Amino acid sequence: MKRKNRVEALFNENGNFDAFITKSPADIAYLIGITFPYPDQSTFSAALVAKRGSSVGTLILPVEWECVLRSFTWEGKTKTYSINDGSPKTAFCNALKSVIDELGICHDKVAVDYSWWRVGEIRFLKENCPDMYIIDLDPTIQAAREIKSEYEIENIQKAAHIADRGIIGALNHIEGTVGYSNCTVSNFLEHVRIHAIEFGANTIGHLNIARGRSGNSLITPIYDLKVIKENKTLRVDYSLSYNGCWTVCSRMLYTGKPGPNTAHAFAQNKLLKDFAVSILKPGIRVCEFCEAVRLKADDEDIEMLYDEGMGHGVGASEYEKPYLTPDNEEVLRTGMVIALDVKTIGYKDELIHSVDIYELTSDGNRRLSDFRDWDTLYRINGVRSSH
Repeated sequence: MKRKNRVEALFNENGNFDAFITKSPADIAYLIGITFPYPDQSTFSAALVAKRGSSVGTLILPVEWECVLRSFTWEGKTKTYSINDGSPKTAFCNALKSVIDELGICHDKVAVDYSWWRVGEIRFLKENCPDMYIIDLDPTIQAAREIKSEYEIENIQKAAHIADRGIIGALNHIEGTVGYSNCTVSNFLEHVRIHAIEFGANTIGHLNIARGRSGNSLITPIYDLKVIKENKTLRVDYSLSYNGCWTVCSRMLYTGKPGPNTAHAFAQNKLLKDFAVSILKPGIRVCEFCEAVRLKADDEDIEMLYDEGMGHGVGASEYEKPYLTPDNEEVLRTGMVIALDVKTIGYKDELIHSVDIYELTSDGNRRLSDFRDWDTLYRINGVRSSH
């Protein structure tokens, strides 16, 4: 990933710590542009350790991941460890202590991203470096990650295109077969995942599908072995990354011809979403944005899910600041990228939403998930060539 190294910039913009240690895969990707295979699911940890005055730092990682660095331009030092050095936790901590000693930061003010550290790891630091003054890096680096570079915006847009193409590719497996389909709900979701990877996704994150009344839950178990049938809503929600940049995607589908009540419920969601897009711009406070959308819903007599928020940022991770929640007083700024998620209640109490990705520009916003429009409830009915 050709992404600007930001280690030196982080030190220049924040003078209250002498060194930092970050374990978050998203933070590491943001700072040096290196991503690892499914790090969130691994029992092994990676970390980036940097001291003020350094433009790169030292990467600590399991020896099996060292080969990943061949795909990137890495000018810093590397410290590897393996299971031959002990348990994953013990081996990582010992490797970390070795790097701390080498950099001479055991008596310094060091920032760590607390949300990614286990209690035992923090205890290890305090026991082995009793003079180290530890502070929280999370607020600093999360704030820095909110404003996206041109490179990040370009790749978030590519990720959003891949996400829509993944759903469209899966649709090709069942269109024209509704009524006598042998495609199960779970199998359809698997087609979405496979097609997204075939179109270039590097990693699939969250993956969910809901059908009919089961769609009143945001997250549903993926074990539905029933076949796709007519006159049911289908909601697909998933996330993916491309070149280390994440997007989220939620789309509403309907098998057959939706009745007037179902079509009206989707149209109400679109009306409310259009209003939200019209006021989504730099300078507005998040809480004021949320309140304006709520008032619009009241005026139009639209039942919406207000307390769950109306979206969030995407970038080095699939969920990050800013969070569009009613209690957030943060002011939106140019360069933020938002996954707008206005949720309303459908005719059969199912959740209705269609998530799109927007870059905040100086004069408003720009939709990045623009591969195609999803302005109407997508009908799986017959055979289409208009994807």
